[in-house]
Amino acid sequence: MPINKLTAKQEAFCQAIADGKDQATAYRMAYDAEKMKDETVYPHASRLMKNDKVKARVAELKAVTVQQHLWTREMSVLGLMKAFSVAENQDQAAGMTGAVKELNAMHGFNAPSELSVTNRTFSFSVKRAGGDE
Repeated sequence: MPINKLTAKQEAFCQAIADGKDQATAYRMAYDAEKMKDETVYPHASRLMKNDKVKARVAELKAVTVQQHLWTREMSVLGLMKAFSVAENQDQAAGMTGAVKELNAMHGFNAPSELSVTNRTFSFSVKRAGGDE
């Protein structure tokens, strides 16, 4: 479905939904409605999501997103299982495990890690998603 059948705000709503936002948040983002009350936003967002053109566009965007995910959690598990079942030696298993670990980090599958820095003057801590532990 061509994008030009939607308004710019409808397209922004669809993009936000496809990016994982809930309907109310997507509506607020697309329609500059941050100050609107929930009881106003919810029915507007719901009606918009029921629009056939909007539903079709969201489905199209989600399909593209699914195709773009080249590495999944399932693939990580299968890769690790393969590494330990078919590896002829420890070095081969370690290499395959290292590759899976790197792909997991690239895709943010790892638990957040915490980095702490302390100085005589100050101290702070930063949590990063997908960091090595």
